[in-house]
Amino acid sequence: MTAAAPWRSALLKSLELNKELKYSTFFQLATVRPNGKPANRTMVYRGFVGDSAKLTFTTDSRSSKMEEVKENPWSEICWYMPESREQYRLSGKLYIIKSDEEDEQLKKIWRDAWSELSPGGRGWFTWPDASQPRTDDDTEFEKEPPGQEEDPLSNYCLCVLDVYECELSKLREKLRIEYHSNEEGGQRLWTERNMNP
Repeated sequence: MTAAAPWRSALLKSLELNKELKYSTFFQLATVRPNGKPANRTMVYRGFVGDSAKLTFTTDSRSSKMEEVKENPWSEICWYMPESREQYRLSGKLYIIKSDEEDEQLKKIWRDAWSELSPGGRGWFTWPDASQPRTDDDTEFEKEPPGQEEDPLSNYCLCVLDVYECELSKLREKLRIEYHSNEEGGQRLWTERNMNP
């Protein structure tokens, strides 16, 4: 057993091996709708929280994910790396940091992630509410994005997935590795086991 998440270094290595592919930072996030039906969408990896096993990505406070996570925070990511032929399945609890976050440490993480977004990434939050019908007014999508040093828009949110389990399939090696965590003495410890793919 180890305190450090052993899959984290493997994932970072996979990202390095696949860095020439722009879409290697895209993954699929599965949640559960309040009616019990599954929901899935593509998200963009924004990094880890420090040296932790917590992955981050952004979302809009007006999206359906907000209600889904409020009802059930358990979520799973499926992430395929084409160049290295590896697949990661990461499951855990999802926490969403919003503009009204009171915890100063989380608010700093939220603000720092905003400043690292590209102009296009920040501009996405100026778009109209995705829950509303599309109009013919294209100017709604052409607003100038806020600058890096400007305050984040109120609908900008940072999602933090606290990973509890990981399954790594290495197709070239015909190997699947299961990583599981357990709380012991106030500390999360990880185990790993090699499995058939």
